Parts: sequence; structure tokens; C-alpha cells
Amino acid sequence: MRATTLLVAFLLVFVAPPLTTNATAQSAAAAVDLTCTPPYSSGAIDVDVYPGASLTGYTECTVSNPTVHTEKIEITVTSGPLASAAPGSITVAAGGESDFQVTVRADSMMYTSSYSIQITARVLEISGVPPPNNAESTVQNLVNIKQFAQLNLEVVEPDVEIFTGEEVMLDYRLYNLGNGYDMFNFNVEYDDAQDMKISMPMAKIQAESYAPPARFNVKVTAPADGSMWATDSDGRHYYEMKLKVTAESEFSCMAGNCVSMTVTQNIVFYENQTSSEDSGLISSSIGNTTLIYGGGGVGIVLLIMLLFVLKRKRN
Repeated sequence: MRATTLLVAFLLVFVAPPLTTNATAQSAAAAVDLTCTPPYSSGAIDVDVYPGASLTGYTECTVSNPTVHTEKIEITVTSGPLASAAPGSITVAAGGESDFQVTVRADSMMYTSSYSIQITARVLEISGVPPPNNAESTVQNLVNIKQFAQLNLEVVEPDVEIFTGEEVMLDYRLYNLGNGYDMFNFNVEYDDAQDMKISMPMAKIQAESYAPPARFNVKVTAPADGSMWATDSDGRHYYEMKLKVTAESEFSCMAGNCVSMTVTQNIVFYENQTSSEDSGLISSSIGNTTLIYGGGGVGIVLLIMLLFVLKRKRN
């Protein structure tokens, strides 16, 4: 009888269905792996911010589920001053993986800099229930706000008149409209006019982005003689020329695409005729004075001779 009872009890335990399925799922440990790799040669997420650029960059991520249970995984991104977009959550089968992208967006013409973004994958559910443990994986990527070059060049006085023999400093203003410090090189082109001299005290200048303009000068020494020049309607000798000044971004040339701007300065040289006119007036004045004095002397001599003749007749 005892043997029969034991046999029945053994059979009941052996064939009885499992009653702890949910407990097993709830006690299973959650796990997750995350990798994110930017597809750019720099190894960072490169973002162009020049006018008209897309302003976006991205990184390619893979989230893996190493467990034997289906997992629902939450994706969160911390990107500082940059906007970001990524899936809110992903369901990954047991032993499977899923790919997704994280996109960041910068502001147009944002100052060149680097930022770190943090991407986290955290298990929300395992087999449909909250996991018994905190399972998450975090990676960091670098975002590179790329520098671009842009400038504006301004002539303070577009039209200048210079007299022979004068030295004049022509003023120019340079605006750095790029998104970072830049060095600008200057170049001057002009038609040579006899012994005219042109020089630049500074051949290059460094300028901050969106700061007050950097100022530079071009020194012009006019020819000493303009007597062979053409004559205008007022009888003045003149010579016209154009001075072309170019500013070029050094950064852009190093990047392989030179950005520059050229302005044109109009210059009219006039012969300084003041000295010759003054000299002519002095000569004329001296001649007139001599004539007056000469004429007066002759009159006196004639008067003396007349008086002498009259006196002899009376005697």
C-alpha cells in the first residue's frame, strides 16, 4: 500500500504543469549592449553650419539583446545646446540586435566648437514585464561644428583725389563673417603710373568672428610730375587709375577652397599747379613794379631838362 502511494505521488509531481512561468520571467536578468559610430572620416559627427548648409549630422548605432528573452529598450540622448532626434524605444528579440541613427542639429552660422553627446540604451521590459535589475549601456560621441570662411571688405572712400607729390593713406575695413578666428592676407593690383609708389604697412591681419571690423591701410605716394598727363576742361593735368585690393581667408585656402573678396578704389591724380601759378603772379608783379618805376624815372629826367631849357631862355 505504501509503495502504491509513493508511486502515485511521484507520477503526479512528474506530469504536473509548471506553475512558475511568470516568476521565472521576472527573475531573469536583463542585459543590453550599445555601440555608436559616426560615419565621418574625422571620427566625430561633423556638422556644417555655413549659410545654406543642412546643419545636421548623425551617428550610426546598434543595440543588442544578449539574453534569451525579448526586451523593450528605451533610447535617450543628451546633446547639450544641440537638438537631437532618435527612436524613443526599440523592441529586440532574444539574442538579436537592431540598428538606428541618432541625428543632431546645430544653429545656422554657429561658432565653431566641439560638443559631446551621450546616448543611453536602458531595458524597460523583459518578456513583457519590468526587469528585476537595472540594465543599461551608454556611449559618447563627439560633435564637431565645422568652421567656414566668409568675409566682407569695405572701402572707406571709394573715390580719392591726390595731388602730385602727396602721400595719402587709403583706409579699408575687413569684416570676418565666418564662424571662427581667421587670418586674412591682402594683395594690391594697379596700373603703374610713372614714379607712383604703393605699399601696405600690413600684409595680413587676424580677425575675430562677428567682431568690429579690422582696419588696414594702403599708402599711396603720388608721382612728382604730372606735366605730361591729359588736361581736363579746367586746364588741369590729371591721371586716373583703379586700385584693386583683395582680402583672402587663410583658413579657407588651407581647407582647399580659397574664399576672397576684391574691392576697387578709384584714384585721380592732379598736377599741383599752385606753385607755378604763384611764381607767375610774382613775376608779373615784379614786371609791373619795374615798369612803374622805370616810367617814373624817365618823366623826372624830362622835367629837369625842360626846366633847364626855360632857365637859359630867360637869361
